[in-house]
Amino acid sequence: MRYPYALYLCTFIAIVNSASAAQILKSQNFGSGQPNQVPFSIDFTNTKNAKLQSISVYYDIYVHGLEFTYTDNTVNSVGYKLGTKSTVSLVNKEIIIFRVKSGAWIDAIQFCFSATDCTQHFGSTGGGEIVEFNLNNLINQNYKIVALTGAYIEKYTADWTVNTLNILSVSYQLIDSTPNYCTISLTNMKDNEIFSHKTVIFNGEIIANDRQNTIRNIHVNNANSVNYANKIDTQWPVNIFNQFKGLIKLERGTNKITITYDETLNQGAKCSLTINLVYEEDLTVEPVHLVMVVAKDSKLVYDAEPGEVNNLESAKWKYRTMAWLWQSFTDDQIYKRNSNSGHRCFRLDETELINGEYYPKIHVLQTDMTTAQIQAKESDLFSMCKQVILNNPTKFIKPQNLPLQFTCLFLDSHYIPDEERIAGHAALGSGWNSDYNWGIFGSHLLYSHPQNLTEMKNKFNNIRPVNKKYTSNDGGDYRARVCNVGIGAFLHELGHSFGLHHNYGVMLRGFDDFNRAFYSVELSTNNVWTSVITNVNDQYASWSKVDAEIMLPHHLFRLKNDPIIDMVDKNIQLFTTSLDSFLLYANVGIRMLAFYSNDDGKYPQYLTYEPALKTIDVDMSTSIELMNYKINNKEINLLVILKNGRMVEFGKIFSEVNNGIITDDVFKTKRFGPVYENQVEFSVDFTVNNNARLLTIGVYYDNYVHGLEFTYTDNTVRFFGYKIGNKGSFSLVN
Repeated sequence: MRYPYALYLCTFIAIVNSASAAQILKSQNFGSGQPNQVPFSIDFTNTKNAKLQSISVYYDIYVHGLEFTYTDNTVNSVGYKLGTKSTVSLVNKEIIIFRVKSGAWIDAIQFCFSATDCTQHFGSTGGGEIVEFNLNNLINQNYKIVALTGAYIEKYTADWTVNTLNILSVSYQLIDSTPNYCTISLTNMKDNEIFSHKTVIFNGEIIANDRQNTIRNIHVNNANSVNYANKIDTQWPVNIFNQFKGLIKLERGTNKITITYDETLNQGAKCSLTINLVYEEDLTVEPVHLVMVVAKDSKLVYDAEPGEVNNLESAKWKYRTMAWLWQSFTDDQIYKRNSNSGHRCFRLDETELINGEYYPKIHVLQTDMTTAQIQAKESDLFSMCKQVILNNPTKFIKPQNLPLQFTCLFLDSHYIPDEERIAGHAALGSGWNSDYNWGIFGSHLLYSHPQNLTEMKNKFNNIRPVNKKYTSNDGGDYRARVCNVGIGAFLHELGHSFGLHHNYGVMLRGFDDFNRAFYSVELSTNNVWTSVITNVNDQYASWSKVDAEIMLPHHLFRLKNDPIIDMVDKNIQLFTTSLDSFLLYANVGIRMLAFYSNDDGKYPQYLTYEPALKTIDVDMSTSIELMNYKINNKEINLLVILKNGRMVEFGKIFSEVNNGIITDDVFKTKRFGPVYENQVEFSVDFTVNNNARLLTIGVYYDNYVHGLEFTYTDNTVRFFGYKIGNKGSFSLVN
């Protein structure tokens, strides 16, 4: 058995100010010492002063060997050349972060050149802890990694050959000070990219040698916008990892955006970046309509503390701002999952002209229900939302052959403190339908929301406790948390109406941290600003890989000149082909397979097909991750995402495939139709004992299928069901 996984805390040797430039220091060992290990040490420069050009890693579920290639073509190898070989180029790059997962030997390694520019994990990352050596943690001095040392073993025990690396550590050196320099790198957008919505998340990092280890700011300006500072915050924080996030508001046409970093007053660096972003709204794409439902006797207010503005106009502005945040978040996440797809997002109906600028139109629609009826426990708000749309046919033009898409915010929601109940609220999404798709939510959390984009920072970081005498604390005890839940949970329901299912991120409880989609820092409840690493924690504020694959072909997310894909067809067939393999067929085409475990909420494997395939043969036995679930009796569900964005779920795929086996060479399909307690089951072979063949099949039917009749070439007849309705038959001769 392997040693239990352990977390190796990486401790660093203290450096005194008088340390010489030649002093070389060493990190703690990662891994575990073993008898008969073979030690090694590789300098990042060889004796001829040639530089290290690349590192190659040999790996499968463990790291077996490393190969170092220098600019003079010298090659040094350590360990064993087993498994997959992947090569990492170090041309114009320096390793800043070195991550390792280890137990009795090295399971996986990863190299990072900045906080956001990392290689893949080479090896297996399932289970155990990943620890890191990070030069950014050595503040106020400049260091570089100059060597990699470690050991490898052939045998773990006398009868267990593993051929793996078992120890790794890095050596690092204090280098001479150089003049301050910096560059700004954006990770989610490129020059002259086109956006179909006006609010855009930007994120990136400052690459500098000034070793600033405090939270500071960048400044953003849009040269094409009049009074830009009045429309959106122009100052956005940079965290201690040199990462930043923020929001840009675009004007129609080309926008010249300048981002400036200036820490010269703190003996730091100064640099700037200018990028052009193009905003082109495509009015041919159907919008998501924003509907506000009010009772026929509504007071047109929402829950708030005394003295706070809570009128209809305030609610409309908060609704608009929320929808803008939904848009920017969605585009950023889809681009992160598939940057080749361009910047995609659903459109809002921005036709309301206010002070010379167009804003999302809020349709305030009155229902024929009273406030008391809306707030009653038995009220059916979900159906009420659709009905109020049907009652106002002139306000919405239903697209031809496409569904109408909308959200409903119930203004008359109300928190009842004595009952700790939110009346007039429901959080529901319709799923995707061919006629109407919608999500609903209450107004009970609006009090915590930003009314415009300049209020974002204050609202997302408001640690003021919720006063439960007047307002609900749905999701948290302080206002920032409530703001996250109010905006993110409503987006969750809109996601359902796109056809998304519960998996992780926003479609689970990831909206609890919705602020992290827009900021690289957050204010803790003890009033301290903390840094948030922006390139991890996909389980939190994110659309998952599955979500992105569903939204990419969705008709609401299409780009200019994209064809409209029929989303009605979700037919797919699964055929067992062996104990651990199956074949899938879908005429519309298959884009992705995602294997999901309800036991631990993880996706052990994704398979993506570009272009989409109609037929896919899957052998689960080739996946170590999937077989580990099977060995440990953990069920896996299979999610199939079709080319048109529809998703089909096969629950408990191991059982599904196993149930398809009758004998070694005879298989059966999945069961079609529901299962009833008093049903009578039957089975019909297409051959009988005397080898007579099936001649015809007769069907008794009207609105339903009542019975089946099987006739063989020896005149044998077998019948199941009931002889009701019409009879039709077909021949199987030849």
